[in-house]
Amino acid sequence: MTVRVGVLVNPIAGFGGMLALHGTDQLPADRFEEAAQANRAGRRMTQALDAFLRAGVEAELVQAPGLLGAEHPAIGARTTRDDTIAAARDLLAGGVDVLLFAGGDGTATDIAEAIGTRMPVIGIPSGVKMHSEVFSRSPVAAGRLLADFVRGHAPSELADVLDVGADGVSGVVGTLLAPRSSEVLQGAKSSAPAGSSAAAGRAIARDLVAGAPDGVTWVIGPGTTAGAVAEELGLAPTLRGVDVRHPSGEVERDVTEDRLHVVVGEAGHPRLVLGVVGGQGFLLGRGNQQLSARVIEAIGVENIDIVATPEKVGALQPPVLLVDVDEPTALVGYRRVRTGFRTSIVLKVVDAAAQPESVQKVGERR
Repeated sequence: MTVRVGVLVNPIAGFGGMLALHGTDQLPADRFEEAAQANRAGRRMTQALDAFLRAGVEAELVQAPGLLGAEHPAIGARTTRDDTIAAARDLLAGGVDVLLFAGGDGTATDIAEAIGTRMPVIGIPSGVKMHSEVFSRSPVAAGRLLADFVRGHAPSELADVLDVGADGVSGVVGTLLAPRSSEVLQGAKSSAPAGSSAAAGRAIARDLVAGAPDGVTWVIGPGTTAGAVAEELGLAPTLRGVDVRHPSGEVERDVTEDRLHVVVGEAGHPRLVLGVVGGQGFLLGRGNQQLSARVIEAIGVENIDIVATPEKVGALQPPVLLVDVDEPTALVGYRRVRTGFRTSIVLKVVDAAAQPESVQKVGERR
């Protein structure tokens, strides 16, 4: 019997990241059409389906209506979370066997409300933040996982859906069924415990700031470990955004991608502090879309300090770091990771679209 695959896209997912917004729910209404035209989620859906087709298996694709099915946006067209919920329910009622969706945690939350655990889902990471367990590591990985499901090699298990509350902390907001195979999902984002981890973050910060030359323009990425460096520099970090501290002491908080590109282009000595997403191992592509390919290139990989506490490094399975970006990045390769005061480790940074067995081999050679 032919497997029926439901296809659902949040047409504005991920657009807010470049604007230093922390989700599409914050997107101004007058920018909806611009976000839909950018079509990041639609392009990522195409990448996933291309990878699925290359696997040589067949399935029937059933698209959600209109924009939610990745159609080209009509002038004045809009969608809301109610449309997402209704479309997911319609696909379930129509008898699809698995739902392939492109979006972020907000989209996953809406789908959990719509269908619960009545149908397995595969998430294509396309939003500003992806903390939930239902997302593949990349669009290509999602396509390979769908192929495994169609072949009958990917039984489904319960997966937590997480989203960030008003307090900025991730919490479980729902449950979905997600296929599991050798094409592993990314895992839920975890928060580091207080105490020794916080002390390690402060030690990293003291070491990094004390050894820096004068005249540095500091670019501080999201997260608590990078935030410890901001505190060492005398500023309260945004934690979920990207901040800049100029040599003059002037501070810019929650900076957009456009502004970052200007700042680092004008800086005599830009330096990026880049944290690791706990439990997932991502460096780029999860909540820091402001750090685009052109911003990374303008900073230069030699001016990027990767920071992670020993607890975060120890929790990586396999012990590699991941990037999930739309353009190639020079960060891929072996990189030094600062883990404490005058202590560091070398880890491999890999493209999240890499075959899972190749990632595992990197971990085994550690």
